[in-house]
Amino acid sequence: MTYLFVPEIWGTVSDWVMIAVTFATALLLLLTLKSQKKVQQTQNELFRIEKIRFKESIKPMLKYSVSKDQAKSDNKNRKLLTIEVINETSSSALKISRFVADNEQTIQLFSGIVSLDSKCDHLTKGDKPLLFHFGINLESAVFSHYIIFIMKYQDIAETKYQQRVICIYDEDYGIEIHPSLPEITS
Repeated sequence: MTYLFVPEIWGTVSDWVMIAVTFATALLLLLTLKSQKKVQQTQNELFRIEKIRFKESIKPMLKYSVSKDQAKSDNKNRKLLTIEVINETSSSALKISRFVADNEQTIQLFSGIVSLDSKCDHLTKGDKPLLFHFGINLESAVFSHYIIFIMKYQDIAETKYQQRVICIYDEDYGIEIHPSLPEITS
């Protein structure tokens, strides 16, 4: 009588069990690696969200307003405009730029009338406001005068920001201040 499954050709039952166990182990390892990859992706996404949450929690938000105490100019064709800057959050704004006007149409003044404290380059909620002085030439035929400046500062993690501010001065309608959202700079 001949056997259909000759052990020398087909192997023994233990050989087949070992092949089955090896295949099952490889399959389980593959499933485990896929699961770990999914968990790693989820952890990376959670880390990214936490990183954004942390950056937003320490981000200073500056508020700009027209100072109530405006200096008077001797020249009727010149107007002096003082902008107050305060921090609305408890996060400190550090290394605030003192020279903010970098274009031809905006003239930043450093007069002896009211000067920006040369030692103060930070701002926290509740601090005295920083004052920035600008000169407006009323001789031009333009009805509205624009003051454009860029505030540069950083947070406690040394992330640098810049914020463009546009002030519109109109003799009839008053003064409007329009700050942009702070941008992260390198």
